[in-house]
Amino acid sequence: MTQTVPVSPERFDQQEHLQVIDAVRGYAILIVIAVHTPGHVPELVWPALRVLFMGFYGVQLFFLASAVTLLMSWHRSTDAFAMRSQKFLLRRFFRIAPFYYLAVLIYWFAYQVPAEGFDFEVLLASLLFYNAWSPYLVPTVAGWTPVPGGWSIGVEFCFYFVFPLLASCVTTLRRALAFVALALGVMLLASHFGQQLYPELDAEARANFLYFWPPNQLVIFALGFLLYYLIKDPAVRARIEASRITANQASLAMLGVVLGLSFYGPHKFFDWSTGQPPTHLLMAVCFVPWVLVLFLKPGGLAVNAAICGLGRVSFSAYVLHFMVLRYLGRLLHAVWPLPEAGIYSVAFELVFLTLAVLSVRWLAELSYRVVEQPGIDLGKRLIRALHPRPLPVPGEQTGS
Repeated sequence: MTQTVPVSPERFDQQEHLQVIDAVRGYAILIVIAVHTPGHVPELVWPALRVLFMGFYGVQLFFLASAVTLLMSWHRSTDAFAMRSQKFLLRRFFRIAPFYYLAVLIYWFAYQVPAEGFDFEVLLASLLFYNAWSPYLVPTVAGWTPVPGGWSIGVEFCFYFVFPLLASCVTTLRRALAFVALALGVMLLASHFGQQLYPELDAEARANFLYFWPPNQLVIFALGFLLYYLIKDPAVRARIEASRITANQASLAMLGVVLGLSFYGPHKFFDWSTGQPPTHLLMAVCFVPWVLVLFLKPGGLAVNAAICGLGRVSFSAYVLHFMVLRYLGRLLHAVWPLPEAGIYSVAFELVFLTLAVLSVRWLAELSYRVVEQPGIDLGKRLIRALHPRPLPVPGEQTGS
């Protein structure tokens, strides 16, 4: 078990690397891997399938963690807005792009994409991170996907482009609440007027696109802003720290919510005919108090070394897990000694998921050290070259 202590609001932004953030990312990638396993277990029984489908919303947990982490980094800086924004965008680019671009080649050969499958427009959209703005650039219609799951990376980068402005404007808990309300309005308008877009698509393809595109996901990042300011709010901290709730209890409650919402169904956008909100919004709203408790009361089993280690390499794990599942699934089907239907399908799923997580964890650690970390270091060197620190004045004391 990993021992952690709550961080005071004064020192919260000064923490270079919080274990709770890694734990949240670890849970996010764990359930994302889980949701993609049923595609390789065709006879998995429905009760297990229904629960696993809730892993679809691990991406929203990533978005929440990203918003909190970025705000922590933003508020650590004392640079002017323009310089701070430039440094921010450079850090994010070199954090994501090197391995993401390499993954395009990895999947081209791993999936044996035929030459006629190449699409320059799709490739350019992925490399420049605007692929989530068209159904023809994300996996809603038939065609080549340079990196499976790349839609969420495109959405995240859209958020990066506007983040400096948002971080400068949304500076209090009250403003974070207003941002959530504004983003909710954007989501409602997008779900309504989006129905008129791309009339040539069938209903399912259009629904997929309306789920993927940034206006439907902005509210999740807004909830991340709200979470950040809730963590820092003295009244909220005092109330939670004085309560009897623990991280373990909050995690069990979150698990119960997931099981309950599995019966609600995968609503991808706001349904005007029935008034039903999208499931990803409901899940994110429930994620907020859970993660809040993890931050303020991080003791117990919920924040442990295994899940933190997985979270530390979660980006590589996200990018690589599609390939691992494809090849591991083929291998396991070839050697599995039992039937794969009925109750045996659950056993197959459990073994498959366990082996997948272990394999992804190992490969992700390798890629993190070989590609991600050098990319991060390259970004830091570029920032230092563009913005060298001034030399200290002789005889003037400098702080550590």
